[in-house]
Amino acid sequence: MSGRSDNHNRQEQNRRRNLPGGTSSDRSRQYSPDRSGRRRGGSGNGSYENPYVNLTPYERYLREKKRKRAGRIIFWVILIEAICLLVGAFVLLMPKEDPELDDLVNKKVKFEYQTETDRVVTYGLAVPRPNIDVQLLDVNEWSRPGIKVDNIDKIVVHYLGNPETTAQQNHDYFQSLKNLQNTYMSANYVVGTTGEIIQCVPDGEVAWASNEANYYSISIENCHEDSSGKLTDSTYWSDVHLVAYLSEKYGLGRDDIIRHYDVTGKICPKWYVEHPDEWEQFKDDVMTYRQECADAQRNMIDELLHARDNDETEDDVLRKYLDSLNFETDAQLETSDQDLWEELKKRAEKAAE
Repeated sequence: MSGRSDNHNRQEQNRRRNLPGGTSSDRSRQYSPDRSGRRRGGSGNGSYENPYVNLTPYERYLREKKRKRAGRIIFWVILIEAICLLVGAFVLLMPKEDPELDDLVNKKVKFEYQTETDRVVTYGLAVPRPNIDVQLLDVNEWSRPGIKVDNIDKIVVHYLGNPETTAQQNHDYFQSLKNLQNTYMSANYVVGTTGEIIQCVPDGEVAWASNEANYYSISIENCHEDSSGKLTDSTYWSDVHLVAYLSEKYGLGRDDIIRHYDVTGKICPKWYVEHPDEWEQFKDDVMTYRQECADAQRNMIDELLHARDNDETEDDVLRKYLDSLNFETDAQLETSDQDLWEELKKRAEKAAE
């Protein structure tokens, strides 16, 4: 039994020696801990670190699995950071938004894409320009200061208060104020008792007529035959046509047509302050005339378009339309956009070549 036990012990020792790292006694002889607690080789051939020296195979497997997992995590973190950096660089290098460029790109060229009817209706004034005698005052402090208005938001109607005077006489009085230098007075327009219209001050300049409204309005003085301030029929309808023309030209509505009375409470124009129902009728007549002109304009253009022959081009229709403006009509067309009007004429001339 003794020999058999000894033999068994020797086999167990040999088995242990064949395990990685040898027996505990062998490991003790081969490695010794240095001062930092790490084991170093004792052969004298230099030192090295072996992280698995004291681990079983299963512990080594777990350690290796953990190391690989950490490596994969690091790889994905680096990859994600790299992608973020690339995306950030792409965003930084992208062209910045330019509002002006966007407006230019999105801008619609109305002249190219609108129908002929839409072009003329859009750019042309339906209300014909009345016969206006332009006699601008000399620039001076007392009647035409030459100050630009802030904007044109109102049309102010007045009466002169000096019966039986003509539009020319009142214009000449405004002109004389630069020498008299005793009062500030003027108007953009004066309408006479026979319907004549004289322009004294340009639309875009201040006329001394409507107090604080001078800086955002056009003023119209009306002559009258007696102290009641009632207008003659000729004055009335010239006034209607002038107000209709100016209100359409500057995009104003019915409520933008006011009396001097509505600005300061002054009894001016006297007849319309004392007869408010007739003032409402005056504004109705202005808007009715504007609508009649708009209808006449559209009908004229529609007739031209509907009469278009199969072999006619758009330029042929345009030329016929422009030619039609040379004749007297109830609603002669014109445009406030001179540049566009010149372009229309060029197109017609080209079509006529």
